[in-house]
Amino acid sequence: MKQQRNTLTALRVSRWVYLGAFFVPLAIMVVIFWQLKITPFGNRNLMFSDMGAQYVPILEYLRSTVTTGQFHLFSFSSGTGSGIIPLLTYYVISPFNLLIFLFPAAKLPLAVTWIVILKISTIGLTMAIFIRHAFLRSGWSLILFSTAFSLCGFTAMYFYDIMWLDALIWLPLVALGLHRLVSLHHYGLYTLSLTATIISNYYMGYMTCLFSVMYFIYLVIEHQPTATPFKEVWRMHWAAIRQFLIGSVLAGGMAMIVLIPTAMGMLLTGKSTVFINNYLPTPLFGPEVLAQFGLGSSNYVTHLYHAPSLFMGTLMFLLLIVYFVSPKILAVEKRRTMWLLIAMGLGLLITLFNTAWHMFQQPAGFPFRNVYFFTFLALTAAYRAWQTHPAQTMNDPQKVLALVWGAGLLTIGYLSAQVIPRIWERALPSYNNELYLQSQPDFHLLWLSLALLLVNTMLLFVSEWRPIRIGLLGIIISFELGGNFLAATHGISFGSQTQFEKYYQKDAAMLSKVTATKRKPNLHRVEFLHSQIGAAYSGAYNHYNDPLLYGYAGNSSYSSTLIEQARVFQHDLGYFSPNVRRISSQGYTHLTDTLFGIKYRLNANKKPVVNELNSYAGIGFAVPDKLAHLKLADQQALTNQQRVLTALGAPKDTLAPVSVLKVTTKRAGVADLAAIPKRTQLPGPRYLQTVTVRVNATGLLHGYSPSDTVIYSSLKVNGKKAKPLVNADGFRYIINFGEHTKGTVMTISYITREPAAGASNQFATLNQAKYLKLVDSLKRQRYKLRVNSGVTWISGDVTGTANRKLLYVSIPDTPGWTAKVNGKPVAIKSVMHAESLIPVKQTYKGMIGVPLKSGTNHVTLTYQTPGLKIGALISLLSGVLFLLFWFTVEWLRPVGKHHHNE
Repeated sequence: MKQQRNTLTALRVSRWVYLGAFFVPLAIMVVIFWQLKITPFGNRNLMFSDMGAQYVPILEYLRSTVTTGQFHLFSFSSGTGSGIIPLLTYYVISPFNLLIFLFPAAKLPLAVTWIVILKISTIGLTMAIFIRHAFLRSGWSLILFSTAFSLCGFTAMYFYDIMWLDALIWLPLVALGLHRLVSLHHYGLYTLSLTATIISNYYMGYMTCLFSVMYFIYLVIEHQPTATPFKEVWRMHWAAIRQFLIGSVLAGGMAMIVLIPTAMGMLLTGKSTVFINNYLPTPLFGPEVLAQFGLGSSNYVTHLYHAPSLFMGTLMFLLLIVYFVSPKILAVEKRRTMWLLIAMGLGLLITLFNTAWHMFQQPAGFPFRNVYFFTFLALTAAYRAWQTHPAQTMNDPQKVLALVWGAGLLTIGYLSAQVIPRIWERALPSYNNELYLQSQPDFHLLWLSLALLLVNTMLLFVSEWRPIRIGLLGIIISFELGGNFLAATHGISFGSQTQFEKYYQKDAAMLSKVTATKRKPNLHRVEFLHSQIGAAYSGAYNHYNDPLLYGYAGNSSYSSTLIEQARVFQHDLGYFSPNVRRISSQGYTHLTDTLFGIKYRLNANKKPVVNELNSYAGIGFAVPDKLAHLKLADQQALTNQQRVLTALGAPKDTLAPVSVLKVTTKRAGVADLAAIPKRTQLPGPRYLQTVTVRVNATGLLHGYSPSDTVIYSSLKVNGKKAKPLVNADGFRYIINFGEHTKGTVMTISYITREPAAGASNQFATLNQAKYLKLVDSLKRQRYKLRVNSGVTWISGDVTGTANRKLLYVSIPDTPGWTAKVNGKPVAIKSVMHAESLIPVKQTYKGMIGVPLKSGTNHVTLTYQTPGLKIGALISLLSGVLFLLFWFTVEWLRPVGKHHHNE
């Protein structure tokens, strides 16, 4: 009865507290964005890092395809084509993203600003709901804690990775659901909120599942006033344990509609590679992590690797210490909380556990993505300490002890930050250790942290809780959180909203000339090598996701869902790919134009801007069956192209090597090195190598370095700069030296680290006349699409002959595609297998091949997302079971029936 009275009392508390929990973070964010001049409060926008390179293009693709009725579960705007569900579930499934439909494409950055603000504000609201109902307390002080969570260090550092913010919104509700499950045996809130977390972002949902197990165990043990044997705990809480298991399984089941197809899609990415170093029980940081409790200890400059972002306000840090000092909190409770924090801390500290938290893959940048769980637990302990009224329940020595502990921990953190990272960087030189050393906070920030600690101590330990004192604490923590957020943005190169609107319209108008954004029966791809939108970005912009941003069929992509076999296939043919998440349109030849169905090449920096390619032979064409048995070799792009040409029946020397007339090598001087970007790592001596060649065919001249010794940014042709549009230093790809006539003598110079390896560098010309004859023969047996063809259902006709009895279709041979010839199902044959040597040696399928009969063949290709049907069925059944159990267990049984078990 007492619990019921407390509950009713809490529910009568004014809803103004909830409004404050929402609007205080909102006001702080508005002030921050106004200070940063972010649209709509200025001319800047959030077009940087993942926001500009991934989120906005993907959101615009979703907005445009839905509003134009062209949405499909397969997209030709993502690389050379892939299923869209993994992309959506990883990046955009959030109810907040519905805001994008209220804005035109050029104004999308404005929508993103409001999405960020509203998400951070909602984090405050759900945290307030958790505190009020989990602890049956309310009052204005609650806003201190809800705001601390909404603007914690994790949010300040990663707010532009908006897919992660939803997890912080749902976490307090998941935790509250666990409280209700343990105390009332009601698992409805837990199941629904966990389902929503998984669906909104399965990556963070996985972490939340791990947290739920830890927090549930903690809550069960917490209910025991004294140490209790495991069997007794199991017996007493069997009903809650059973419902936790059922609720967790049902949450996973209801999320299967996205989990199964996403899992099957993610297995096709390059993220499944295992590195043994990620599974060692080695520490990732030392006591210098304590400095992260201080204001301004991390910023965007260090976003690739830094210590866990623990900041949650000095008051909260002090209250966390008070929790373990206060005499009002039992020793057994302190031990249980301590072990919970240690368990969560080990998930940050130890490499093995940290890898497990991150779905068994170490993050590539943005480390310690699970740190907000530690913050949540720390804030929960801080609120428990606040409830004890420490000013009245602690004596002076205990108050001094709390202050000394706080000052001591911060001092240890800042002192260690000056020493330990230096030792690690020298003892174990590595890229991460070098970044970690550079990410340490300045020592002078210690004095600011100690001053804030002293001020908060004075206010906290005042004997009476008057509104004015809570107001002062609120003002201080608001300035701290806002100041930390501003400090975290240091180093960000914000984009220009005016420029974005201007150049988006120009690029879109240019693409409309080639009908790239309209569905046509004769599907063709476009290479937009250098759109003007790059001028709207202050930082580097490499145009990977332009096809998504503008909605055309391209062949480049940048996402964590990039299909590895398609990326490797393109890379083996010479396209630039710096890692498993990126594939560029740089590295083309006329042969790859044909193989990938490129009809137009656009470059805003050259005249004419639009070039229609005579190497285009359609999205597919009949080829000799021997092409299905061809295996491309990694790091041998030009050799691979020669083998493809031979298999297609091209005349001899269609790809004609140049004649090397002279090679000179000398030590590179200061002037020679001036063109190389500072970020290019060049250990050891460097040399300038000049190659004089004679071109043996008329056409495009290409170069390739199998040994990876060419520093592309230093390239010159006949003394003139010829560096590529992207920074390819340290990688392999085919470079285009332009069109030259037979007999031309020219010099090609570059900086190299290993001049002797230059002998393996290849230079060859694709003979234009001979190659066009081959293209003409392919066009005669082109896959002619019918008018009713779409994206996930492609229908067309092609002529098969004895010499060409295989239809090559420029779509990766990935699961989901089925083929019919003249109405009868046929097995798809992979055309040209690909090979990867880095990070591990592996062979992949190539493009779709369909066996043909002599004469006319009507070929249909159909795509169905693998796992979608079974996932939807499991979700439906799980939803029905949940409603049934909820109705019989929670709705039909009065709350009072549970109390006798407590």
